[in-house]
Amino acid sequence: MECIRWGILGAGSIAHRFAAALERVEGAELVAISGRNAERLSAFAEKHRVDMGKCYASASDNGWKAHERLLLDDDVDAVYIALPHGLHATWSCRALSAGKAVLCEKPAVLAGAQADEVARAARESGALFMEAMKPRFTPVRSRVHELLDSGELGAVASVDVAHSLDYGELRDSYLLDSDQGGTLYDLGCYGVAWTEDILAGDVAVERAEVRWIEGRGGSSVDIADEVRLRIGDVPVRLDFSGDSQTYKVECRIDCERGTILVPMFHRPSSLVVTRGNGGPMIEDMPLVVDDFYGEIAHFCGLMRSGKSESPIMPLASTVRTAQIIDAIRAAWDPRPVLHQA
Repeated sequence: MECIRWGILGAGSIAHRFAAALERVEGAELVAISGRNAERLSAFAEKHRVDMGKCYASASDNGWKAHERLLLDDDVDAVYIALPHGLHATWSCRALSAGKAVLCEKPAVLAGAQADEVARAARESGALFMEAMKPRFTPVRSRVHELLDSGELGAVASVDVAHSLDYGELRDSYLLDSDQGGTLYDLGCYGVAWTEDILAGDVAVERAEVRWIEGRGGSSVDIADEVRLRIGDVPVRLDFSGDSQTYKVECRIDCERGTILVPMFHRPSSLVVTRGNGGPMIEDMPLVVDDFYGEIAHFCGLMRSGKSESPIMPLASTVRTAQIIDAIRAAWDPRPVLHQA
C-alpha cells in the first residue's frame, strides 16, 4: 500500500486538527470530506487541498447521503469519524460494512451495547477499527507502563483522576446535548480510559454523584460527575466537571513505593515521578508533532501490516471503557425531568 487515502466524515474543528496532522504523516493523503454544509466543505477543501469533486454535501438529511457517498468512493481506503458523539457508532458500523478501515474519534460509543455492535461489525468485515484515544499513542503513556511494569514503584495502590474545565461557549454546542453523552462521555472517557489501561479486574462503583443542568434542547444533562469505584482491589476516584472555575487535568497513580503524576493526561507531554521519600522528578516527553500524529501514524502502520486491530487500543479496551461508564451511569440518581409535556 503505497499511499493510504483518507476520507473524513464531518468538517468541524476536530476534523481540521486531524487534517493538519495527517499532512505530516508520511504515506498518507486526505482525498475526501463529507458533511451537511457545502460552503463549509469548500472552505475545508481549499485549506487542506482536497479535490472539490470529493466534497460530498447533503443538507436536507443532516449529511446522511453525503457520508454514504464517501463510503462508496473507491479512492478512499480509511475514514476518520469526526461527527457528533451520538453518530459515532452508527457510522463506524456503516464504514466497516463498506470495507473501510475506521479511526473513530472518542468516545467511539455511548453504551456498552454499542461497543459490542461496533466490535461485531469490525470482526465480520475484517476491516481495521480503532478508537481515537490520543493519549495511548504518546511517549508519556509508554513511560507510565514502563514504570509500572518494572515493579520499581511497587503495585498500584490508588488512582485519582481529575478533568475540570469551563465549557464556556461550548455549553451551547452538541457536547451538552443529552443524546451526545454529556460531560461523562466527553471529558470522562479520557480518565476512564486511563484507568482501564492500567488496572485489571472487576469494576464496582461505590458512589456516583452527578450534577444536572438544562442542556441543549431543554433536556437534562450531566455537567459534573464525582465517582468512587474499585477496579480489582484498587480504589479509583474520578472527578469531571464542565463548569469548573478551576482548570485541573491530571492523573495521579499512587503506588507502594512512589507516585506517578500525569498532568494534562488528555494530551500529556510530561510526567512527575516521586520515588519513596525522594523529591518529585519531572520527565519531559514532548509529543511527536502534536496529539493527533501518533495515533494516525500508528493506524497507518497497522493498515500497511494488514492488522485488523491495534495492540495499544484494541476493541476490548473500547468495550471495557464503555462498560465502566455504563456502570457509573447505572449508579446515578434518576435524571430529572425539566419540562413536562
